[in-house]
Amino acid sequence: MAGVRTFSGVAHTWLCDEMGHMNTRNYVGMFDDAMQHFMLTLGHQAMVDGERCLGWADVRHEIDYKAEVPEGALVHVECEALRVGNSSITYRQILVLTETGEVAAVNKATSVLFDLKRRGTAFIPDVMREKVKPYMAEDV
Repeated sequence: MAGVRTFSGVAHTWLCDEMGHMNTRNYVGMFDDAMQHFMLTLGHQAMVDGERCLGWADVRHEIDYKAEVPEGALVHVECEALRVGNSSITYRQILVLTETGEVAAVNKATSVLFDLKRRGTAFIPDVMREKVKPYMAEDV
């Protein structure tokens, strides 16, 4: 896999439903935390001269749930890039049950780089285009 580990966590009791499995809404929270880490790994800088100027706007998520995440399970997310456009990046995130290595969920998402001052899209900088290369994978 071309991915990088971008999140590690626990399926705490308060993240689970009445059946003792992680509730679907909490997958998105873990995937979101992992996305922020991935973008930082790629060199994203939200702050310029002490002022927040850039952010990421998610425009698509497609999650396939593969296995239940039981209460108390240790999990981690691996992230890999699938496509880099002018202002967007499409990536795949794989939530893994750390103890067994079983894939619990796969999220394919697209996020757009957003200029907070102009209130519009921004071009992905060359530094990010270079840093993403080791993490590129095939979209299967």
